Amino acid sequence: MFWVSSWFPTSPDKWAVFVVAGCILGLIAAHLAQKSLGERGWPAKATSALAFAVLIGGLLLILIRVTERSTVDAGITFFFVLGGMGYLFLVRTILDPRQTPKRYRGTGLVVLSLLAIWSWASAIGMYSLRGADRYTNKMCILVPNPIEYDTELTSIWEMRLPQVASTRLRPWDSYIWEFHAILVVDGRTDQYNWSKMWIRFEPIDPVRSPYLPKNCP
Repeated sequence: MFWVSSWFPTSPDKWAVFVVAGCILGLIAAHLAQKSLGERGWPAKATSALAFAVLIGGLLLILIRVTERSTVDAGITFFFVLGGMGYLFLVRTILDPRQTPKRYRGTGLVVLSLLAIWSWASAIGMYSLRGADRYTNKMCILVPNPIEYDTELTSIWEMRLPQVASTRLRPWDSYIWEFHAILVVDGRTDQYNWSKMWIRFEPIDPVRSPYLPKNCP
């Protein structure tokens, strides 16, 4: 549930509810199947192969995103690919006939926990304005949705790693992800971009980015 809390949408969509329900049912089915499988190890090996297939397919998709200069999209894809792989490794551990208490807390659980920590650390860092100078002026965190930077993030729930995304488009319909989210200080030229890798706001050169808003909406 810690992993689910790190990506479950602010406004729950049907796909998210179905994914959560599928994950829960998958774990229940794995526990029930494990009792009837006995010492047969092929289901665990097949699940491992599926996990690696998800990883390879996801890396190819990430490579495509990067070549399209959709680096933020690539980062979010990476988050969900690792999540899918981690979940399958967790199922694989349950199906393994050599299962022990230590093996149960294996690779899958570690991967899912690290992803959840990354997501919530990003949200907490953004909410506390980590890396940005504190001013008495009004400040706001804006994301593009979908054309202009006019959507303000106000709650920590909105700032979790996969939620800081948009579909800003170029005229030829390819994704453009110049900035993950920007911090704007009313009445000043200071602007900051949120770095999901370093989990901090980093200064933006206003000369190179003259189109960004200078005031909060």
